[in-house]
Amino acid sequence: MSQKRSSDHQKAQKEGKELDAYMCFFCNKVDQKNHGHHIILFSENGSASTDNIITLCPECHRAYHAGRLKIDIGRF
Repeated sequence: MSQKRSSDHQKAQKEGKELDAYMCFFCNKVDQKNHGHHIILFSENGSASTDNIITLCPECHRAYHAGRLKIDIGRF
């Protein structure tokens, strides 16, 4: 079951994307439709704060969740 995201959570995702200037972490594509992705997944109790959000374009976001891209969380 997916967890419902609060307005604070949605605000953190938006702020994270703004901090990244809407640029995808992997491919550098800039688009306001890019996603705010949790470094430590929300489903694994990752915080809903800008410290835990990076910006991913939809294509890279799908590739990440399919296991084709990796994020080295030690960098954060």
